[in-house]
Amino acid sequence: MEWGSWICCEKMAVLHGGFLLAKKQSQHKILLEMKKSDWATLGKPIACAVQEICVRETDLPQDPAETKQWQKKVLAFVWAKLLNSNVSGTSIKEKLDLDAESDRKWKEDLFFSAESMIPEINHTVLFELVKSLEASGIFVELLSALPADVCYLEMTRFVDHVLDGTSDEDVAIFLDVWWELMKQNEGQRDEIIQTFGDEAKKYLARAPDEFCHSSKRLKLDPDVSPLFSSESLPGSSGDLSIPSLLLDGLKRMKSHITPYIYKCSALAKLSDTICKSVLSDNIIELSAEVYLQKFSRLIVLGHPVVQKFPVTESFTRSVKETQRELKASYQKSAFNLPQGALTLGIETLADIFQSWVTEVQTELENDTDIQKRSLAIYRTVESLKCLSEICPMLQNSKMVSQDAKKILSDLLLSSTFFVQKVGSYMPLDDDATTNKVKLSVALTIIDGRMERYAEICKIFASSPDWALSEDGWLDCLERNRDIFQDTDLVLRLVATLRAKSSCSINSNEAGKVKRLKNVVLDCLSALSIADKNKALLGVLSSYGSKGLCKDGGAIQDWFEEEVNMVFNCITQSEAVNSIDKAVTAIVRVAFLNPEATLQKTCHLAAVNLGAHKLLSQILKNLPALSFEDDQSSEGLSILAKCLLETAWDSLATTKEENQFLEFLTSLMEPGEVIDQEPPIPLLQSADATKIFVLPNLMENNSNIEFPLKVLNRALKIPVTDDGTKEHWLLACCPFPLIFALSQLLDRCILCWEEDSNKTLNHISIETKGLLIETVDMVCDAVEQIISVNPETWSTSVCWLYRKTEKLDWTVRLWLKSVFGGHFKYEVPATLFEVCDLSDDGWSPLNLPQYGPGTGLLAWMECCCISTHMMEQMLSHLTIDAKNVEEVNMFSKGFLIALIQVLPWCSSSEWKRLNHVVKSLLQRELLHVPYTLEYVHYMPLLNLRPFAHHLQFSQLLLRAFQLICSCSCSDWLPTPGWKYVARQCAGSMSDILESVKCKLKGHGAHNPDGSQEAIFVIVQLFCHVLHIMVMMPSGTSESLYYVSLELLSQYETLTLTNTSTYGLLSTVNEKHFLHSIAENLANEEQRSVLLQKISKIC
Repeated sequence: MEWGSWICCEKMAVLHGGFLLAKKQSQHKILLEMKKSDWATLGKPIACAVQEICVRETDLPQDPAETKQWQKKVLAFVWAKLLNSNVSGTSIKEKLDLDAESDRKWKEDLFFSAESMIPEINHTVLFELVKSLEASGIFVELLSALPADVCYLEMTRFVDHVLDGTSDEDVAIFLDVWWELMKQNEGQRDEIIQTFGDEAKKYLARAPDEFCHSSKRLKLDPDVSPLFSSESLPGSSGDLSIPSLLLDGLKRMKSHITPYIYKCSALAKLSDTICKSVLSDNIIELSAEVYLQKFSRLIVLGHPVVQKFPVTESFTRSVKETQRELKASYQKSAFNLPQGALTLGIETLADIFQSWVTEVQTELENDTDIQKRSLAIYRTVESLKCLSEICPMLQNSKMVSQDAKKILSDLLLSSTFFVQKVGSYMPLDDDATTNKVKLSVALTIIDGRMERYAEICKIFASSPDWALSEDGWLDCLERNRDIFQDTDLVLRLVATLRAKSSCSINSNEAGKVKRLKNVVLDCLSALSIADKNKALLGVLSSYGSKGLCKDGGAIQDWFEEEVNMVFNCITQSEAVNSIDKAVTAIVRVAFLNPEATLQKTCHLAAVNLGAHKLLSQILKNLPALSFEDDQSSEGLSILAKCLLETAWDSLATTKEENQFLEFLTSLMEPGEVIDQEPPIPLLQSADATKIFVLPNLMENNSNIEFPLKVLNRALKIPVTDDGTKEHWLLACCPFPLIFALSQLLDRCILCWEEDSNKTLNHISIETKGLLIETVDMVCDAVEQIISVNPETWSTSVCWLYRKTEKLDWTVRLWLKSVFGGHFKYEVPATLFEVCDLSDDGWSPLNLPQYGPGTGLLAWMECCCISTHMMEQMLSHLTIDAKNVEEVNMFSKGFLIALIQVLPWCSSSEWKRLNHVVKSLLQRELLHVPYTLEYVHYMPLLNLRPFAHHLQFSQLLLRAFQLICSCSCSDWLPTPGWKYVARQCAGSMSDILESVKCKLKGHGAHNPDGSQEAIFVIVQLFCHVLHIMVMMPSGTSESLYYVSLELLSQYETLTLTNTSTYGLLSTVNEKHFLHSIAENLANEEQRSVLLQKISKIC
């Protein structure tokens, strides 16, 4: 603030004129000696000048804030003049140095120019000016800027002034100053007050010791507020207590207080001071509802005219002033009576109460315009009630004498009737008016961010009676939406929104409801992810899975409009710039209808190509959607319910099923880290198993593959277990689950059975592989569970063992990890004919289907079970490699067993058998004579490194010659033929890869190695085509692709062999390959192969 601009302005000239006129009218008297009685005449020019300064000269409405500022400036100048005059001595030395002193003041004193315009005056001018301006508040503000001792001295002068010829106006200003002192707090001072205080300290720093007229002047901290009890001031005594000073003034003024309303006010001030003294270290916590109720009551009594919207500046000022009053009444304060004065205060209160009570009651009964005085009466009643409430504290206080306690008890007995009597004269509350004022007050507090506005926001948000009124509730909400971005406030607004939207509303109200809905969603959008989830959980807890759309109506219509738009934006975008934006978009619609939003999400995750990844990521940020609705009869979370509906209703193709499975898997994986909480899956593996797996593991259920896939995925997700939690599988009835899976294994033998009546629910051979893998993982998990406490699970293990008795014997081998050491391996007795098995771990079974000569079949089936079992079978095999006849018989039996097992082997089982073949060939236990039927000349090559490759290929050829013979022609259906072709193709591809590895071992530029590899590949090609020719039409496509792969590899090798011999060999081999390919029955396949052969250089 530029002080010079308004110190030296025309308004100051007006003030100067007012003082000059007063000085002129004083004639022989001087203003320095003015008495209170002189003010009516001598003070009139001064008062008129100040009035002119504070009032605008234009026709524009008067600004109360500007008026108050000028009043503050004028009083600051006058008081500064008094302080500077008092500290300026009149010594001879100063008179001689007057010019130097003036020069110093001009340079250092900020108020020098203004003070020069004011003649020498006394405190009468200041106090009477305060009284005429009714500026008790400004007086106390300026007073608070003075050092403590000076403040007390000035306050003493003020009390002495009002006690001199006390009038009603003196009583009024005395009580007003007392009231302002109680409301004063050590907040931030404005610039005028701060500057006044700084200048005053400079004046006082130059003051002579006699200024305070005390031989024991206290050196107090100038920064300590002087308005508080002297007990809080270091080095002070009770003599400097301003509350005590006011108490003494009231006692002396008692006989001069005539109007009953002043008597009520005096009772209220003294009661409040006593209460504040008792509660000096305590805060009375008023609930926000009570606070707003009292606030509104004070406003109604002080301003009976109901406010219109928007609220006026005058109303805003009234709210701020009322807030100061409430804060002074109920918050901690240091404006206290000293300990010694508390007894005196009680005695004084009792004395004036007894003196005035009858008169006050009589005056009230006869008052015809009590409405104007209702605020003062209300304050008196509230003050006496407060005194009654703290009476127990006073009775237990050591600061109050026993006599004072007796006086207090008598006083409270008398005041109880008085409070009831006086309260009956108060105007009754008009609910409509009070409610309207409460809204006005709430709006003003929220708009101004006043004290306790956050608590008022809670009331504001959860008041349906205010919502959508024409009185600005919605406008205020839209203006201040930033402070409603809180979970609790959002939920309160939701309750209000639902209350208004569920009623029948007209078109105008519908527009307001929509605006309210938009504000609620905007506030929700601004919350953090953690708070969004809390808000979403709040909606689910309060309104169930359908959220705000539970009862339909307008919100349901808006939801349907928005949900399609939101998902279109998400799924049609090639990339989402921010996952947070996508989460916010989903949470906005989920807030309106969580279940429908989840249904849409799950459906799109299945049918919209590639959308499942983004949608799962979004849902993992919203764990609140895994909420379990108590009203759900199935006991499922809404997420689980929607996933289940999608699984049975929306999966029309294998692609959709696989994509939905990926979506499910992602949801079972740990979610996002939210609010530093450890990530948890949105869909627990146990829940997924209970929903999709357990209900469907029944013998007659044809759709078993999808549940198995779900269980398989659930088991593959790593279990983050610190050892304190049980495995999730325990919640899924693990032993009945294993038995159900075992029953499915038992049915796998029927995979190629044809059923024209569709009465059998076959498990496909592909599903068998999935089933075996799943059984392995379940058994491993259960084995870990059992290992923790084996005794606990012994009964369950025995139960499972008994239940599997009637199943195929291989099933128990699959479950051996569960059975552990409780039971032996149980295998067909014929297996003991080919294996050296101990009786300790193995037990023979007499099975009718395993008669003489089936030992190798049982042995091969055991090899298929697991890698561990395969290794045991190979190690226990009793074949004498030196006995040619025995090896020959074993080899023939092996071939027969192989073709019996091959069609029923899963991919993993067939790979184990491939390993068995390789192992037996290496150990020379399996004899596969290699025929020369596809060798038109014998090159001089070293084929020993590739001997096993050729033998394996020859073995497959011999096996398929048996399978494709007339006696086995109706053995398999078409899908079975295609499957064995795929198994053979897989083995041939593996042989080819092994040849490539061997070739790399020889070196890329080794012509001999290349020639040998060429020979082997030609043989493999011939074997593959031979098998293709033998197989039924349309079943050998997988072998066809292998033949193309063999030709490609052949072509690559021939390009590296550029010798004359190599080129000649290639020409001969091409002719030979051409003749072999011509035998294919499939014209398209034959044509492609011939064309590819012809292009080989």
